[in-house]
Amino acid sequence: MHAINNIPNNVIEKIVRCVEDAVGDDIKADIRQNELETTNSVPSRIWDFLNTSLIKTLNAEDCTVVKGHRGPWQMVVVFEKTTECIFTLMREKRFSELCRRQRNRKQMHYVDMLAKQFNKDLVAASQQYSFLPHSFSDEEKLVELVGNLLNDLGSNRDLVRNHILILFDTVGYQLTSIRSIMVTPTLEIAEHSEQNWSSFIEGSTSTIVEKVDDL
Repeated sequence: MHAINNIPNNVIEKIVRCVEDAVGDDIKADIRQNELETTNSVPSRIWDFLNTSLIKTLNAEDCTVVKGHRGPWQMVVVFEKTTECIFTLMREKRFSELCRRQRNRKQMHYVDMLAKQFNKDLVAASQQYSFLPHSFSDEEKLVELVGNLLNDLGSNRDLVRNHILILFDTVGYQLTSIRSIMVTPTLEIAEHSEQNWSSFIEGSTSTIVEKVDDL
């Protein structure tokens, strides 16, 4: 059984709540407080709320949460101590785009890097491609690039077993779905490596929906 099936429920609940709050009341409160007339920055602003919430919410005894950089993009990496896996989060739409364009990329996205480093032994649930794996121009620097991304994990870097990607989707300001997957270096979902977390979504009624929707 893969590690993805052993993630403690209390950790899942906390992560789902962080996502739900970030895409919902956190960003709506920000819009309301600043009386924004346009919301062009919302898609990226949500990530600042989400990353901050993950850092503040996940207990030290459960996880180690560190900040990482990939170019100008700031992100967080969660090291979950029970499974000894690292988690990163992404929107479903973005992951689909990465899958479609993988063979067109000259350099690795961080998902490519982490899959090649930690999930290289996983087998795809259904082999979708018959061609040879795509090679990137910076692949020879894989160890260095991963080391830089996970630098703040310190000694925990040597304990990492796999990379787990948490994907979510939203409609308006509501979280509609969330799941965890482990992908192979070709970005295919590995065998027995997908868990639906949507049952953990509370879907509670917001207290500031009407005010924000009027903007």
